[in-house]
Amino acid sequence: MTGAYLAYLRQRSMRPELILAVDYVGEGPRAQQLRRLLGERLAARLLRLHRDRAARVPAGLAATVQQGWPVTLTPGREPDYEAAAERVLRLTVDSYADPRLLDAMRGCGVRAFLYCSGGRVPAVLFQQDFRILHIHPGVVPFVRGSDGLLWSLLARGRPGASCFYMDAGIDTGRLIATAEFNPPRWPGLQATPDSLYKALLHCYDPHLRASLLVSLLERLAPGQDLAEMESTAQPHEPGGHYYTMHPELRARALARLCL
Repeated sequence: MTGAYLAYLRQRSMRPELILAVDYVGEGPRAQQLRRLLGERLAARLLRLHRDRAARVPAGLAATVQQGWPVTLTPGREPDYEAAAERVLRLTVDSYADPRLLDAMRGCGVRAFLYCSGGRVPAVLFQQDFRILHIHPGVVPFVRGSDGLLWSLLARGRPGASCFYMDAGIDTGRLIATAEFNPPRWPGLQATPDSLYKALLHCYDPHLRASLLVSLLERLAPGQDLAEMESTAQPHEPGGHYYTMHPELRARALARLCL
């Protein structure tokens, strides 16, 4: 996601004031064992390299699912942060709950952060002077939770994205903007469900979210504070929280894209 956001910003001659590049060691037993053996920084780097390798998508498949978008993403490659932003602050922590992360966010002079990761964020991060923006793969409140791209295709017939200020709930924050897109179709595409799923996560969904981000930024008035954009409480409409899609249902949903 970070690479997609930066690519779309660069295409429009925009630069973030700061990139807070955080390596997470993790709190699980394996991660902590690596930390004891290798030290914090080396363990975090090794785990990041492992995640980057897991995100790689075959070139042909990556090109197919990115047809028609204005930039081309290369998953599994860390962006050049120093070239992309005014300032870069690198940090290694155990998790979102690590007090070093909160100290860094408090002390860097930024009032609005764009969340580019995954997982639950502790409530203490939403009780500060700064605000955290998130772009979720689905139109809230109808599609919240995990696998938003695929649930959007099944529940609403098309993919979507929502930008909101995060709060302690799951995708329940004050809503800034939404967008929906034409459903993708790749007739005759030959790919296993697992490889197509990975390609959607790393080479297709990031385009949807990054395009919503830049469309929102282009509407801002000069000097408008990202921490004080117009936002509304999410409507009380029928919707729900979706969980990670079962592999069999996921395979059926993916098969529709290749018909």
